[in-house]
Amino acid sequence: MAKTKPTLTREQVVRNQPTVYTFNFKDVPVSKYAETLDVLFHNPDYNDAVDKRNRLVKSSDRLRPGSSEMANIVRTIQQHDRKLADIMYAAIVQTNLHSDVSNDFLTFDTLLKYYVDYRKAGMRERVSRMAANLDKVTFLADMLESVVTDVKDDMRQVFDNVVEFRQFDAVSQVLTQLRGFFRCARRGNSDSPEAQLYIDYSDSINDYLEKRLKTYTDKYRKLHPAAPVYTEDDLVEGLNQFFGRNDKFDMSLIEHTDSGGCYINFTQLSIRLDNSDIEKLSKVTEKMRSNNIADVELRDSFNATDLIMRHYKRPKPNE
Repeated sequence: MAKTKPTLTREQVVRNQPTVYTFNFKDVPVSKYAETLDVLFHNPDYNDAVDKRNRLVKSSDRLRPGSSEMANIVRTIQQHDRKLADIMYAAIVQTNLHSDVSNDFLTFDTLLKYYVDYRKAGMRERVSRMAANLDKVTFLADMLESVVTDVKDDMRQVFDNVVEFRQFDAVSQVLTQLRGFFRCARRGNSDSPEAQLYIDYSDSINDYLEKRLKTYTDKYRKLHPAAPVYTEDDLVEGLNQFFGRNDKFDMSLIEHTDSGGCYINFTQLSIRLDNSDIEKLSKVTEKMRSNNIADVELRDSFNATDLIMRHYKRPKPNE
């Protein structure tokens, strides 16, 4: 005889919902939430719901855009998404409520006031030095956040939103934590004394850093030159220089990435190589560092482009 799942009472259903609770997610270590998500993602019922939702998305490929059928299936997918989100949210809240581990969040002033033994020799001087260094950290964190914002904006413009950068996510998270714990001048009330003090000093300090960092960057670029940039014509000329031919390679071998950059299509190049060409490639292949790209065809093309253009000599203007 098959077992049936026990039916939850109305009270149990209500208690499982987050609606009736107050909570603070920061009270519980992140690792606890990770454990909950791991359990949830291995729950057969939850996975079945995800699979059903994904099947709806795949079936929408057969529908005509703008049709009533497409509109209906989109609404159905959105309903499934809300249900999945509600289940995940409820699981996180329950973890917060029932966790056997919690964090205590104390202000920095409280820590200095009640958690330092000032009877120790030199402790007051050490605390003063630490506080001064923390002032430097928070000031520089304000400046760094501004620089990171500018860099991310430039990256979006340079790569035309085709490439998404995650390298600064961790930096942004740390800055957010610093802002919450040690206070932040730049993001605070613009009329506050702290904000005005930041404004009074940030421009002059930034100007000084700009000058010193320019000198540093110039010297650093001598040690690590920027990667050379090649046009389509450069790539064609590089091919002919490398293989010693002037009639075999043309623009048909040049491909472009989604953001408009150009490279040599290694698949198409291979078709035109004879034994002597392959021998030339093999002699220098081991000297090249491989690009770490999941797309094998694109990786081979980038590697071939790097290898060939490494030997490229740009013609002089009068040649």
